[in-house]
Amino acid sequence: MNAEATATRNLLVVGGAIVLVQAAVLALVALPAPHPGGDNAAYLTLAHALAEGLGYTELWDPEVPPHTKYPPVYPLVLAGMMFLGATTWVAFKASSAVAISLATLLAFAWAARRRGAIAGGGIALLLIFASGWQEASRWILSEPWFLLWTYTAFWAGERGIAERSGRWLFLAGLAALLAFGVRTAGLPVVLGLLGALLVARRYREALVFGGVGVAVVGGWMLRTARGGEGAYQSEFWLVNPYEPELGTIGVVGLLGRLWTNLELYLVGVLPGEWGVGGPEAVAIMVGLLLGLLGLAGWIQSCRDRPGPAELFAPLYIGMILLWPEVWSGDRFLLPLLPVGLLYAGEGVGLLARAVSRRSRAPTRERTASLLIGGTLAAAVLILSLTSLPRTFDRISESTECRAATAASGDVYACHPPGIHEFRAAAAWMGANLPDGAVVLSRKPRILFALHGPRGRTFPFTPDPGRFLEEADRSGARYLLFDRWDGIASYYLPSVISGHPGAFCFVNAWGGAGEGPATQLFGILPPADRRDGVMLQDLGSCPTGWVRPEGPGQPTPEGTRVPLLISDSP
Repeated sequence: MNAEATATRNLLVVGGAIVLVQAAVLALVALPAPHPGGDNAAYLTLAHALAEGLGYTELWDPEVPPHTKYPPVYPLVLAGMMFLGATTWVAFKASSAVAISLATLLAFAWAARRRGAIAGGGIALLLIFASGWQEASRWILSEPWFLLWTYTAFWAGERGIAERSGRWLFLAGLAALLAFGVRTAGLPVVLGLLGALLVARRYREALVFGGVGVAVVGGWMLRTARGGEGAYQSEFWLVNPYEPELGTIGVVGLLGRLWTNLELYLVGVLPGEWGVGGPEAVAIMVGLLLGLLGLAGWIQSCRDRPGPAELFAPLYIGMILLWPEVWSGDRFLLPLLPVGLLYAGEGVGLLARAVSRRSRAPTRERTASLLIGGTLAAAVLILSLTSLPRTFDRISESTECRAATAASGDVYACHPPGIHEFRAAAAWMGANLPDGAVVLSRKPRILFALHGPRGRTFPFTPDPGRFLEEADRSGARYLLFDRWDGIASYYLPSVISGHPGAFCFVNAWGGAGEGPATQLFGILPPADRRDGVMLQDLGSCPTGWVRPEGPGQPTPEGTRVPLLISDSP
């Protein structure tokens, strides 16, 4: 059997093993419960708007403006699933599991092309057991599709440049633009491929790809320039998007943010991906070691002709280091894991060859090979073993949640009481509030997806005057004081107690023995607001704030996304 046939066989055998291991792990960690973040609901609502022919609009907002935050490729995927009949939370989650599996295979193929099937298999195994990689498979979020298109671009781009193949370069260019179409963070993928084409002197292909890229990226940037609630370009410059009263960040603040994020990712998130979290000194050592080896390997790779991944890495790293710290986490590190692991392996090779130079000449290459192979095998084994406890914890959590869901028929069965109250409030408001009601809440996108009325996020300010001014400007006449997280409890008590005469009581859910209930208040028009009324004297809202023919408390939907049921608003 010749070398090419042997390499192909190894590729198929290792690739098949990756598919089996990945499928087993994803099946065990699968979780039926919806994600508590608003992005899941936003993607589904945007997809619903596209599927219904309503344009790429924010249906949850009372003004139904064009959406300018997330590019439309991932919502288009979800819209396609809706067109085929998907309506359940689990069905949309399954698309994430499929995409992350394909992303693992593409990362394997990319690494195997560089260093062989065994090395690629080791990287794929570490990805399968990485905490963030597993988490990405369980939610209705864009990361799996972003990873899929990113590593398609790297694999096809390197192959197209090496083989001078227009077909592979076309696939690479399409994948790079789709990566940007999934997340604006895909811009470094586009720039990395364009730079690699220029370095390889593929000027004609670079010109064509650059022209299409300018049209696609520029078109989306023009759309985002219109802004919107929570647009990235405005939130980026805030010290903390959840505390806007802190103001915008300056140059010194950006440098401090860069250092804070570097420390977080290097000695916190990175070693934590494989369960290395304590003692702290061990996590710091592992994170720094991986980072330094990865840097050495990246420099070595750049000494040859750099490919799309080499040019992507510093651009993407710079971007996530300047991102607001409150958003930083393993979601943003995921695209760097495959390239970082490959570069760390290259760094091990450099170190091993340096050590082997001290040996006698006839055994130098053999010594280096043994050192590299043994070190990398040990590293893969150790990191895989340290990741097992967290994987087993995730499996246990998933098993309990699936059992609770099966027993109750409700995918929210394993969520805390505050979220159940929010769902009950959403169902009640959708059925009982007047048409056109606008509600301020912590999670307006989730509220709408759960069959509630349109609305906006309440202002993040404890000042009653500023709060009411913004409420009046948005036309909001209802305020949901929820227990979804701690944000409402942080801001709203000061607002309500500071001007109780501006509010009236509508309804409440839960709270027995578990702290204050989820409460719905009416925000009185300016002419009806009273001064000097204590909080305990809040009266019921006047007639007309609730439909007289309302059906009472509807039962929240158990498995399907309420927005996608035919009688949803």
